[in-house]
Amino acid sequence: MSDSAETIIETYDDGHRIVCEERVRPDAYHFDGPDGRIAWSDLPQAARLYADLYAIAGGFDERQTGRRGTPPSVVRADEEVRMTCLAVRLSVAYAARAFDVDESIVRDAVDDVHARGSELRSRAGENG
Repeated sequence: MSDSAETIIETYDDGHRIVCEERVRPDAYHFDGPDGRIAWSDLPQAARLYADLYAIAGGFDERQTGRRGTPPSVVRADEEVRMTCLAVRLSVAYAARAFDVDESIVRDAVDDVHARGSELRSRAGENG
């Protein structure tokens, strides 16, 4: 197996996609856009969730937010989106502590954001 083989896992109508970079060590999953890589994770579910966040927030740029910073479009979004952003970038436990809620509430928020993102992409596909 090559150290840089890539497989497209999912594509979206807006030019974004999730790509699996197959490596000797654990594979990496990237959320890419027309301008290049936006985010990466060791888990395909995290890459998909990031794609959901990106779609719901109308896109965002994290280049200057730092590891714990939050893009302005996410800050302006509802609490479920903000919780999910922290959960996907750091952890469910971190998000729960930041919002002073039980981890189950964060998991419910994550599930809802994923469902909203899937629905949004589904509607875009029907209209496109």
